[in-house]
Amino acid sequence: MECGMKKFLVFIAIALGGTSFAQVGVSAGGDMLVGFGAQRTWGGLHLGIEIPRDDAVSLYGRLSHYFAQAGRDSIYSSAIARDISTTPYVINVAGTSRMNYTTLEGGTRYYLGDGYDFGWAAYGGSNLMLIFNGVRNRYEGFDETLYELQSSGAQRGTIFSLGFGLGGGLKYSLENVGTFYFDLSLAYIIFGQASNEAAAQQFAMGGLYRPLLFTFNLGYRRDIAW
Repeated sequence: MECGMKKFLVFIAIALGGTSFAQVGVSAGGDMLVGFGAQRTWGGLHLGIEIPRDDAVSLYGRLSHYFAQAGRDSIYSSAIARDISTTPYVINVAGTSRMNYTTLEGGTRYYLGDGYDFGWAAYGGSNLMLIFNGVRNRYEGFDETLYELQSSGAQRGTIFSLGFGLGGGLKYSLENVGTFYFDLSLAYIIFGQASNEAAAQQFAMGGLYRPLLFTFNLGYRRDIAW
């Protein structure tokens, strides 16, 4: 995650290379992600950066990682005998699927109230979200000395998705202390692609993967003079 954050900060710096600004807000905190209709809720952590254009408008980016959860429903695959004399030659085996989330979110925020720097303020705006799901399937309950899974080469995979949506929240800034905030984002996935069979199985079944996501974020922001 640390490496990903470094790349993220480099990307933001390049993207804003032609923009002048006097300060940068660096933030961190805890997250919760809910997929509409999904079997689980994910908890995680985030790191972020926010660059105010003025006291009413800012650009922000946030990198979040949500820890893996296992699906409630079993998944199934076929196993083929290593020796043609084994009976039965093909069996069905059950397993479990685990999936995590890593999201890269960015957009524009508009502040109402005391503004970006001081006191209480509400904020909201649009966002764009890149989503990466790590999928791991694990099958048990069969004799691996006699049988080999048909999908044995693809027990791990990745789903890449692109979503867009809206976000909003509330913050309170204390002079010489920093800013405390709570916000939420809603993102609707408009594109998704699985890397292999293991990921495609979860992508198609949808027990953990869902196209409508809600994230809830609680954290602390410290502004740094540039």
